[in-house]
Amino acid sequence: MSRVSRHVKAAPHEGDVRFTFGVHPGANVTDHGLAPYYAMDNLIKEWGDRWETEGKPTEEIQLLGETWATCFDYSKSGLDPWDNPDFQLEQVREFQFYFVSKDSPTYEGKRADRDKRVKGGTITVRPRWPDLRSDGKPVSVPDYGAPYIDVQVQASNIPHEEYLTLVKRVMSAYGIASRYFDHPHPDSHIDDLAYYVRLYRDESGSLHAPDGPIARAHTLIQGDRSGYRKHVEDHTKIPGYYVTATVEDEKAGELIRGHELGKELKHYYPNEPQQYEPDQAPYHPKFEVAYQTSRTEQTVRWDDLDDAHRELEETILNALEWAGLAVTADSHAFVEFDPFWDVENTHEARKIVQCPLPKIESEQEHRVMQLWGDMTEADRDVTELLLTDGGKVSPKEAAEQTGNTYRTIREVTSRMEGLIRHTYGELELESKKIQQELLKRIRAAGDRFEQEIGSAAMDLADAAEERARDAWSRLRREYAISTVDRNDCRKLLKVGYQPADRDEAQSILREIKTAYQQHVEQFIAGVHVVMTLADGERLRIRDMNRAFQKSVEGQQREARHNKKAREMFDFEEWKAAGCPPADEWDTG
Repeated sequence: MSRVSRHVKAAPHEGDVRFTFGVHPGANVTDHGLAPYYAMDNLIKEWGDRWETEGKPTEEIQLLGETWATCFDYSKSGLDPWDNPDFQLEQVREFQFYFVSKDSPTYEGKRADRDKRVKGGTITVRPRWPDLRSDGKPVSVPDYGAPYIDVQVQASNIPHEEYLTLVKRVMSAYGIASRYFDHPHPDSHIDDLAYYVRLYRDESGSLHAPDGPIARAHTLIQGDRSGYRKHVEDHTKIPGYYVTATVEDEKAGELIRGHELGKELKHYYPNEPQQYEPDQAPYHPKFEVAYQTSRTEQTVRWDDLDDAHRELEETILNALEWAGLAVTADSHAFVEFDPFWDVENTHEARKIVQCPLPKIESEQEHRVMQLWGDMTEADRDVTELLLTDGGKVSPKEAAEQTGNTYRTIREVTSRMEGLIRHTYGELELESKKIQQELLKRIRAAGDRFEQEIGSAAMDLADAAEERARDAWSRLRREYAISTVDRNDCRKLLKVGYQPADRDEAQSILREIKTAYQQHVEQFIAGVHVVMTLADGERLRIRDMNRAFQKSVEGQQREARHNKKAREMFDFEEWKAAGCPPADEWDTG
């Protein structure tokens, strides 16, 4: 683990913060109760008939060196009036304050509530008091034994730490004393928080690749069935169009030690990326990490903002690092003309860790191999049951469906600890990776199950020794790869294994690229790879990053036009990209 004191500062994106004002446990803090709410209600009365003749009240504020247009509005809340002599209002309203930056390039010149507010948002104010009801039925909200107001700020592309200042500025503009908002209650909390970086289109492929950090995080650390599992890959409009993976809070520490928040890792483009040109920011993708309230058991308080910001930004930086991308602003990977992001370095300390995914993958593969060698028929029955679709399985259901006794199922569960997880009376496989490894072995074994188990047991000693070596060493042995240092400072990797076809060749090249970058060196532009297919066709490539990118783009383009898919590495396509003949697949 290391701490970097100079790295690119991620841009704030979405935010949703719920402030509580009016009550506070602090001894030296005045409780203003519903005073700010009554002041807002008076705005309606003071504006009077002008709602019809002049429209909604509007004001301008200054924030972050920019001018902001704001607008005041209200709506019915659906709450019953408070049964208290101090409450004189016959109708309970919610109040909305819209705001939008007039200096933003997306500002349309409309009233704040009508503008798209790409850089802006809404402040919604709701009254609260003890025994709150709607149509006579209790409403579930925090009860502090006194009245207060709930102030929700939902915004985009504004630094989250400025939300409280924003509330004060807007309220002051409408004559509502800012002192009412000096002391948020400690229960004030965050419901949405997201940060992003925008990368040039030809730089981001390693993030959304099948062996990239987004896909592998889902495969290796999410359980087979328990909890929430979500991984989406949509490449229909462009490679990497929408690729996401969700990491639950209990798994966050497996990705980066010390992390606790459930979060979503997302690589995405706007809805219609083809509408933009290379000199426009939306032409290039965002890589975003967003806090997921529904995937996090603990509540993230407003006072926890700095820690939440650190964790989300660390996830961005580590994912970039694991994908072989630079994490400083002076690299040329980041788009410098994003209208909502200044690409600059910051000196806030952030933790960078060695990618844990290869180690997790190796451990899970070894665990499968180790227990596979000792599996019984009952173990196989339970494993095959868990490999089928259909949701979670209890030990009792497993006994009924496999024909084994309940006691046998419990013995299987105990014996296969590490492959099968038993929680809350339900069985599941430990991870998607383990599911894939077991499925591959069971399908390969077929009717030769007992013989395969015996062979696996005999191979365990060699496997344990092999596991101690790194993935690159294992890959070199598996595919008979020899390394040749050339006089021009480049390296040549000769692959002795002969793939059956180009599809298998591509898969092997992906493995070589991943292992080489993780265990030898990140820079692979000068590394040549040569292999021969089973039919004698000789293939050669130098820049693997560009090769995979061109391959995917070509396949997607052909798929969209319903034409026959082109072969993996096209000579004319490489020439058009300005690459010399040595860069292409060489069939000579």
